[in-house]
Amino acid sequence: MARGNKTSSIPRATARKTRKRGRLSKAVADHTRPTPRHERLLPKLIGRTLMVIGAIVVVISFGNSFLVLPATSWLGQRDEIDARTEELETIKRATDELQTEVDRLNTPAGIEDAARDELGYVMAGEQRQQVVGESQAPIDLPTGWPYDLVTRIVDVRVSEAAAKAAAENDSDDPPATPESPTVDTEPLP
Repeated sequence: MARGNKTSSIPRATARKTRKRGRLSKAVADHTRPTPRHERLLPKLIGRTLMVIGAIVVVISFGNSFLVLPATSWLGQRDEIDARTEELETIKRATDELQTEVDRLNTPAGIEDAARDELGYVMAGEQRQQVVGESQAPIDLPTGWPYDLVTRIVDVRVSEAAAKAAAENDSDDPPATPESPTVDTEPLP
């Protein structure tokens, strides 16, 4: 035999003593008394009700956190993706139009057109003429006191400008006095 610590000198519990200890702890547990009603913080029914309400709140919170919020976010992202896709398509169309314009301007005819339009370039042997629109500006004002007066003033000034332009064009003829337009002399209301 090997020399060392002998375990035989340590007393071991027998099976009978172990059973007693189990009975002993069970016996102590049986002697604990419930808390009397007047010493309880909450009555049993209210405590259980509050526990059920708390559990429902926790379940609803988890359901909201793990189901409702992600679904709402996902649907919002789908709408945003659709909007961004439409914006991207619009930008692509604009880019295609600009590329077409760039391709046209890279040709000699395109360069010539751009020089005529933007710089007023005239080729040798050509004359530049400027075309001006109608001399009478359209006026669409409502009827009534202040607007009738404004309409009459504008009519007089337009006819004076037309007469002056006609006089400048007819520089060969002696200047004629423009006929004054007929103006109603009704008293203003």
